[in-house]
This record gives sequence, C-alpha cells and structure tokens, in this order.
Amino acid sequence: MLQCFATAQSQRVTINGFISDSQSGEALIGVNILIYKDTSRTGDPLYFGTTNKFGYYSISNILPGKYFLFSSLLGYERKMEQINGDGSVNPVKLDIKLEKKAIQLGEVVVEDKRKTDFSSTSGTVEVEPEIVRQLPSIGGETDLFKVLQLLPGVSNASEISTGIYVRGGSADQTLTLIDGVVVYNPSHLGGFSSTFDPEAIQNIKLIKGAFPAEYGGRLSSVLDISLREGTKEKFKGLANITSISSRLTLEGPLSEKATYIMSARMMYLDKILPLFPKANRFPKYNFKDFNGKVNYQISETDKIFISGFFSNDQLLEPPASSDVGFDINWSNSTLNLTWTKINSPQLFSTTSLMYTYYNFNTAIQDKDATDKALDFYTSSKLGDFQLKTEFQLSQSGRHFIKAGAEIIYHNFDILKSDFYNQDIKYSQQSSETYRALEASVYVQDEMTLFSDLRANAGARLHYFKEAGFLAIEPRLSVTYYIFDRLIARASFAIAHQALHLLNRSDVYLPTDVWFPSTKSVEPSESMQGSLGFEATSVDRTFLFTVEAYYKDLKKLKEYKENADFSLESVFADQLTEGKGEAYGAEFFLNKRAGNFSGWIGYTVSWTKRTFPELNRGETFFPRYDRRHDVSVVLTWQASEAFSFGATWNYSTGQAYALPLMQYSFFSLVNPNSSSQKTYYEYSQRDAFRLPPFHKLDLSAKYKTTWDNRDIEISLSIYNAYNRNNAFSKYVGYKVDEVTGEKVPVLKQFTLFPFLPSLGIKVSF
Repeated sequence: MLQCFATAQSQRVTINGFISDSQSGEALIGVNILIYKDTSRTGDPLYFGTTNKFGYYSISNILPGKYFLFSSLLGYERKMEQINGDGSVNPVKLDIKLEKKAIQLGEVVVEDKRKTDFSSTSGTVEVEPEIVRQLPSIGGETDLFKVLQLLPGVSNASEISTGIYVRGGSADQTLTLIDGVVVYNPSHLGGFSSTFDPEAIQNIKLIKGAFPAEYGGRLSSVLDISLREGTKEKFKGLANITSISSRLTLEGPLSEKATYIMSARMMYLDKILPLFPKANRFPKYNFKDFNGKVNYQISETDKIFISGFFSNDQLLEPPASSDVGFDINWSNSTLNLTWTKINSPQLFSTTSLMYTYYNFNTAIQDKDATDKALDFYTSSKLGDFQLKTEFQLSQSGRHFIKAGAEIIYHNFDILKSDFYNQDIKYSQQSSETYRALEASVYVQDEMTLFSDLRANAGARLHYFKEAGFLAIEPRLSVTYYIFDRLIARASFAIAHQALHLLNRSDVYLPTDVWFPSTKSVEPSESMQGSLGFEATSVDRTFLFTVEAYYKDLKKLKEYKENADFSLESVFADQLTEGKGEAYGAEFFLNKRAGNFSGWIGYTVSWTKRTFPELNRGETFFPRYDRRHDVSVVLTWQASEAFSFGATWNYSTGQAYALPLMQYSFFSLVNPNSSSQKTYYEYSQRDAFRLPPFHKLDLSAKYKTTWDNRDIEISLSIYNAYNRNNAFSKYVGYKVDEVTGEKVPVLKQFTLFPFLPSLGIKVSF
C-alpha cells in the first residue's frame, strides 16, 4: 500500500514559471492563474494561484491530465494556455507573456480583493499605479499618499503631516516598505507630488487592518510598494516639466540579462510662490528625490536586484512671519540587495541585505517672546542594517506557505534643546546615542479550506534585545463567499512595536524623534479585529464595501506634561506611558465601468488616548482623531485625447490645545523690580478643534503624439475654491495702538492657497 501511495504521489504534476509583460519583459505581480478542465471555465477552478512580487507562480499536486490555464491581470488581455500534464514532463515549466490592452478609464479601479483574486487578507487594497496618474495633481504628478487618503479609513492630520493615518493609528504605526526596505518618512508635503514616482512603481498594496505574519514591527497597517524592473525592450525615457517641478525617468536594457530604471525629480515651489499675490504669507518649500533599480539574471533559477531611494525636503517659515521662525528638513536614503532563487518548482526563496538612513531636523525660533523665548531644536537620526530571508512553498493551489526570518541592527542619534543656534547642529557631545537589535521569525499559510472559505493563518515571534522583550503574535484573516457577488471578511491580529515616534503636543510644527524601547521604555502593543462585507452589482459595474474595526492599544508613549528638553536631560526620562483605542466603520461605493467613473468613501471613527500623567488622567482625542471623513473622486474620459478629474475631501478638524488665560506677578525675589513674569493656563489636552478641512482639486489632460512621441499636457488646480484651511491656530500678539502693550490674539496658520499649474510630459 505504501508503494502504491508513493507511485500515485510521483504521478502528480507541478506547473511553474514566470509571468511578464510581453513588451517590456517586466515581471507582473498578482496575476491570477486559474486551471480548468475545459475552455468553458464553468464552476470553480480545479487549481489556482497568483504570482508573487517577482512574477513567479507554482501550482503543485496536479492530477495527471490535460488542462487549460488562464492568466489574467487588470489592464492585460486574458491568456489561455493548454497544458499537457500527463506526467511525461514534470515539472511543466510555463513562462507566460501578457499583452496590454486598451482599457477605458472606468476599468481602472481601486478595490478590495475580489473572489477571483483568491486573497483571504481582510482590509487589503491594491492600488493600480494607473489610478495614481489619472487623478487631479499639481503639474500632472499625483501624490500616492493623496490617493490613499481618498480611501475610507485613511487620512492625514494636515497638509504638513508626514505619512498616512490608518484607522486611528499614528503615522509611525504604518509600516512603509519600498522593495522590502523600511522608509521612516515616506511623504512629501501638501500632496504636490508622489513621494515615489508613479512611473517607477509596479505594485501598491495597502493593508489597513490585521496584516499577515510576514509583516511586523508596527501596530496599525502596512503599505508595501514594489518598484518596476525596467523594460527589456529598448531604451526609453519620460520627461515631465511643470511650473513648479521637473522630472526625468530613464529605463532600458543594460545587456541581455540586465535591465535598469531610474527617476529623478526636483520641486522649486519656493522660487515660484513669490509670483503670487500675498505669497509672503505662505511657507517656502522644496524637495528632490531619486529612485533607481538594476536587475541581473544570473541563471534560469537565480536573479539579483539592487534598488535605492533618496529624498530630501525643506520647509521654511513664511517671509512675512513675525511670530515664529522655523527651518524643518528631512531626508531618506535606502539601499537594497536582493537575491531570488527557485530552489525547486514548489519552493521559491528570497534573501535581502538592506540599509536605511533617516534624518529629521526641526529648528523653531520664537520671534515675539513676552518673557522666555519658546525656542526649540531637535534632530533625529536613524540608521538600520537589515538581513532578511523568506521561503515560499506552494502546495496544489490549496496552500501557499511563507516562512522567514529577519534581523535588524538599529543606530539612533538624538539631539534636543530648548534653545537653538547654528553650533548645536554640529555638537556631537550633546547628542544621545542608542543601539538596538531586533529579530523576528514567522510562518503563515494562505489556505483554501473549502471552495467558499479561505483563510490566512500565521504567527510571528518578535524579539527586541535592549528591552528584553520576546512575544508571539498570532494573525488570522478569513474570507467567506456567501454568494457569487457577496463576500464576508473577518480578521484578528496582535502586534508589537519597539520603535516609538515622539512629537510635542504644544508645538504645531512637526518635531519627529524616533526612540527605541529599553528596559524602562517597553514596546507598544495592539490587538485589532475587523468584520466587513463586499457586494457587487449584477453587471459588476458597482462595488460596495462596508467594514467595521476595533483596535486596542497599550503601552503607548508620549512626552510628559513637564518634559525637559534641555541638552542635559535624559530623553527616556521625559516619556510617559498610556493606552488607547480606535474604532469606526468604513463605507465605499465605487463605479468601475464607463467613461464616467469614480467613488465615494465615508468613514466615521473615534480615536482615544488615556495617560495617567497627562490631561489629569482624563481620556482625550489626539490630533489625528477624525470623527467624519468624506472623499469624492470623479473621472471622465471625454475622448481618447481628453480626460478630466476632480477630487473633493472633507474631514473633521484636528484636535489641539490652547492657553485659556495668562497671568503675571512681580518677582518675589526682587520686589523692587518692575519686570513681571507671565504664565499661561492651558486647556485640557486637545480640547479644541480646528475648523473642518475641505478642499477641491481639478485637472484636465490632453494626450497627443508628435514626431512619434507621446505627449501629455495637463492643467491642474490645487485648492480650486481657495479654502483657507487652518493648519494650526495659536496665540500670538499685537500691539495696542493706545497703550502700546502687547495684547494676545488668536492667529491662524494656513499653508497653500489656490494654485494652478501647467505641465507637459514627453515620452521618448
């Protein structure tokens, strides 16, 4: 009997290979592979799978016979291949090239994974890079984060905020990866341009809730971005020149086995704003960034990738500012060397060596101090070395197993001061340095339990040496297909975060400082769950989703009320610990077909924090709490040449604190002195709300050809009805014309006004 069983098992067939673009030769991610007995494709497929981040698929344990394999991906023609799986050739290696097809704008969608995608991860949104290019932008370049913020459950605290806020989590609770490398501050300011060039992006995946075990180190969500490999066809380029920025993208083959892609951009808004009326009321801003990737095919089973990313941003005070002066700048640098290997038809492995460097500096000058200048300076530098390996095992399309391990060496350099001069920037003795070692191992199985029930179950073991911390993090996500067009999803996860991002609550400008867990500063913890439903119309034109979530947060970190930011103070001693919770519901209606398409998203949510040593121990709503958030996205393909887009978003104003009164008295030490010391009595923490934020952006694009080159001309309008959205309100002073005394007044700080821009994009 054992011999018969072995013979039967040996007759099983494995089908594997790579799927790529027929023209560029680039690997295609997330291609659906369905295997049927005939061409009618009736009923559920006999076997199924998807390509991984490197375009590889493997379906094993297939019974001998002849089959038809269908491969499909949005924006490509579905392809059918007949397979001879009689066992005479095993494994059956089948590389597939998909042809791009002309699609209507309405077919470019942002949606949760549908049944044919065979995903069991709840709250996952795949954003096609094409949708990023189609929405309103400045000079023809849309910010990826702006697109994400138009989805339910995703928001930003303000136009100046860094990163995205997902389901009540702060920006640092979202794990942002570019080709697997952590990026600590992935955003440019104000949504003027994508941090990552859309032309260089292959795939964008946002997991809003309980993410699988392969991801770790963050509490809230995951943004996983994969860069393109570069075309194998021929040298290509794209130049985009606008009134406020310029970009150049180049790609092509280096040899028969190697390709490259690189993109560089620069924004010069600070040079353009003075041309607008009253421009001296707005801050000066500029940035530059670079993406690059080189790929080399060593053999049929081995390939290496080298990719890198660099960005630098600078924000300066408005020239007319008489109250506060500031100089804020941040930069990111990443480098990644990855080796992929087909160990066997069923087993695929990746090994990566990665480096990340992040630097954030904030200098604030109180220009109009009444007593003591409220100057502040902080510098946060973070360098990571990371080694990661992962194995992917495919079993008959019913089990897709991932297992891996990673180790990260962190290097922190922190400098803070309650005064600022140029010499502090270069002061090495005054900074605090920390070293930390973080390690994880994980395993997960994306499985099909029944034809209508799929799940992703796994666990992650998380270790942080400096805190003496070791914990197991269970993860589970389930998808149940109630009917053909009605799907239920549920998820649960526990996660820990050993790196903490601290910001001063009494300063309206970003003051980012990353700090590691120690013996006295424990890692934060989250336990979250979600339940949702997805329905499509009979003709698949409309998609509607609703999802509710709850998140319990423990051991969160904030500055103490009386935190000491002097050079001599110890940073860890300025922190206090508390807890939080976030819950809400998301609604999403998407019209996906026709020349006129778009979506409406609405989120109602609550985010709370409770710290025994803050706000008299009473619960408060942090600045990224949003009660209501509405997004409307409309696109119209008027003709093959003309397209129009509009986005409008509304959100409840962010919470903030203000001094309720001021008082002063003469010096008790020197009663004869005429000087008085002024004190402030503040409101409860984040007790006030800014006015609601809302803004309309418009765009029009015209495509044509000239001398066999594709040309796109775009007109974009940022903040079309010139809404003066308050970035912050603060107490400033004006001089009383009668008494000559300084009188406190409530002032508003606004970022960017009505701003039109014209751009031209040329492909060559």
